[in-house]
Amino acid sequence: MQFKVTASDMNYGMGMAVRALSSHVAKHAYDGVFMETIPEGVQLTCTDGKITIKTLVPAMVEEDGCALIPAKLLYELLRKSEGEMVIHVDTQTLKATVTAMGSKTNIVCMDAVEFPEIADVAGDFVTNLPQKEFASAISKIIFAIASDEVRQILTGCLMEVYREEVRFVCLDGFRLAMQKVYVNHDVPADQECRSAIIPGTIINEVSRMAGDTQDELAITCSNTHMMAVIGKTTVFSPLIAGEYINYKQILPATWTTAVKLDRAALNNAIERAAVIAREGNNLLRLHMDMSGMTISANTERGSAEENVAAEFDGAPLNIAFSARYLQDVLRNVDTQEMAMRFNTNVSPCVVGPVKGNQYTYLILPVRTIE
Repeated sequence: MQFKVTASDMNYGMGMAVRALSSHVAKHAYDGVFMETIPEGVQLTCTDGKITIKTLVPAMVEEDGCALIPAKLLYELLRKSEGEMVIHVDTQTLKATVTAMGSKTNIVCMDAVEFPEIADVAGDFVTNLPQKEFASAISKIIFAIASDEVRQILTGCLMEVYREEVRFVCLDGFRLAMQKVYVNHDVPADQECRSAIIPGTIINEVSRMAGDTQDELAITCSNTHMMAVIGKTTVFSPLIAGEYINYKQILPATWTTAVKLDRAALNNAIERAAVIAREGNNLLRLHMDMSGMTISANTERGSAEENVAAEFDGAPLNIAFSARYLQDVLRNVDTQEMAMRFNTNVSPCVVGPVKGNQYTYLILPVRTIE
């Protein structure tokens, strides 16, 4: 096998493929990048046995073939190379030679037959989303995903495909985050939506691969696997089996206290009060009445009080939250105005836009002794 390629194209392609590699491999072959010539160039594939990433690199193929080359070693070499290069693989001696701008490097390959065959996902449903909107939605909810493997179902992101929107939901037992992307889909008449639970690490990785563009990415799901196509790169992953928590039952249908605030003003006040709060139990107390919202923190090392103008409706309320949970939500709200709705000081707070429902956040309060 032999082909000509620019170092920048090869480096970019390898940068995509090696995201699938793991530091703990089950097989020696999983340390390698599988290269295969195709009419469009060279296809690079890496896997850890579960997650697989394929990407196409434009190249001038001079001799067809395939090879399995140590991925991290080749990637490190490519990152230090520039200009045009020639990669030649002798499949008899299992030796790869990389020649570029006066340099020549030999790398011992692995037997390509050891690499597993990767099949495309035959999907039950497909959703096409603008890359920019998808990446933005995931970046604004991924903080709420669970990291505890004991509750594996919550380490995934719920994707629900409705006729006029796609919802992405993460929750960890203490807070919930949901974002919507408005696109039309064909959904069977006897179903409200199609859904899948995608591993959080995978959907986060796919969102990072997505560009700042309206070009679409396609996510295909079967009963057990998903496949995401972003430009010339394809990501394969198992889905998380099981039934996701019914988040709709968690969201309160009514409220007794509500405030409308300027997001930036509230965020600045929370950030300042959190400086004091983290010196103690990282707790912030909120008081709401007709005069607005008061945020306070008290620790052995000091105290803070912030007053924020708010449009108030309902019954006055005192409630406490983890400062970090409030900060996580406010950093991801992207509307100038926002609404916070409450019932009691021990029931969840729901955060959403003043108009519309593109995003929803839910935070559980902290019980305090008054």
